[in-house]
Amino acid sequence: MMVLAMSILARSCCAIALFIAFSISQSTAQTVPTMAWVANANANPDRLAIFKKELTVLGYGEGRNIYIEYRTATLDDQYAPIMAALVASKVDIIVATNAPAAVAARKATHSIPIVMAAVNDPVGLGLVKSLERPGTNVTGTTMYAPHLIGERLRTLQKVVPGLRRVAMLTNGNNASNQAQFAILYAEAQAIGIAVLQLDVRAPSDVEPAFRNAAKFGADGFLNAVDSFINSQRFAIAALAAQHKLPCVYSDREYVLAGGLMAIGPGHQEGFRGAADYVDKILRGANPAELPVALTKSVVFSVSHKALDQSGLRLPNDVRDRVNDWVN
Repeated sequence: MMVLAMSILARSCCAIALFIAFSISQSTAQTVPTMAWVANANANPDRLAIFKKELTVLGYGEGRNIYIEYRTATLDDQYAPIMAALVASKVDIIVATNAPAAVAARKATHSIPIVMAAVNDPVGLGLVKSLERPGTNVTGTTMYAPHLIGERLRTLQKVVPGLRRVAMLTNGNNASNQAQFAILYAEAQAIGIAVLQLDVRAPSDVEPAFRNAAKFGADGFLNAVDSFINSQRFAIAALAAQHKLPCVYSDREYVLAGGLMAIGPGHQEGFRGAADYVDKILRGANPAELPVALTKSVVFSVSHKALDQSGLRLPNDVRDRVNDWVN
């Protein structure tokens, strides 16, 4: 009888110990925050690498003191269900790496903190009330630099002799793209250049856009800042070479994809900075009170190979401004 009682007692103690251990383990797991990373499926993988490297510098280890849920989309309308699912799963923070992801996140939740990573024109998209004081659950970094549109056009005019007609690739699903075209139109009108807007919203729209540019008689083209257009950068660079249409792109990633040249804010600064916002928010900061950070650096990239193949030459005043030569 005594042996039986001791056996029962031992089993009970073991069960209690297991219950306590499980409860502690479960409690610990619940204290580890879950972050969602939402990006275009064709985005440059360096963006995520830069972000995660900065997280590591800040003391975060994936699976140790932060969990990361990765989600990707290829078209703009695919972000809404992704965000709805993330909100339903109660993630602690969402990192939106492009405009459609940020817009979808903001529509899905007004309580879960949203960190933008190099998202263009957050005020124009209605994500924040102002860059200085967001006033919403959204903050982070932006690549907003509308003044560079005119600079790209004037650079193209210097590089392409007799430039008279310019086309611009825009995405009609992106609310900020119409404003970008309006800036280009005003800049072009001031120097006597005609412009054509080319709407691309799916991969199948890209090649017809170049045919329309040829019909228009375009001497060159620009692109609006847009994540979908960026995702098509390899196809765009190849078609530009095929149609002999020089372009000053909005980001060096197009040059890395085979494009001629680009003038734009660097993604590295924006994605590195986004990790800092994640850290501040997880430590208790209110996103509504964290000013949005503008990218400070401007990168002028030119491809040696694409320049040689184009037969164009850079005037000295343009060449002197190049700070990123790509082989």
